[in-house]
Amino acid sequence: MHEGLSSQNSHVPFIVDNEIYFSVVVGGESKKGNVYRLGTLSKKLYSSAGIHSSTSQAPVVHQIEQMRETIQKLNTELMAKSAKEKTLEEKVEHLLKSYAKQSERMHEQNERICANKMNK
Repeated sequence: MHEGLSSQNSHVPFIVDNEIYFSVVVGGESKKGNVYRLGTLSKKLYSSAGIHSSTSQAPVVHQIEQMRETIQKLNTELMAKSAKEKTLEEKVEHLLKSYAKQSERMHEQNERICANKMNK
């Protein structure tokens, strides 16, 4: 599985099965390094997971920080676009009202012209 991931994404950190297991079962850390029903084997697994987790956490933390920055940037862009869209909608609404008023005035003026022609 690691080979398939590394060929597709060379920046994806290698995650050890033991590390995942301890993250789920023990919460990532254990004061004594003991896991229920594993006995002395838990200390061996815990120490091997600890070695890998310390080397693989730095890139993961960096990736998480980059994702947070990207999310913040995208949220800022979204808010700016939403504000611009709202402004444009208000302008369109104003133009439509102006057009309706102008159309109404032209209709009234046309009626007056027709009435004047009939009176003559």
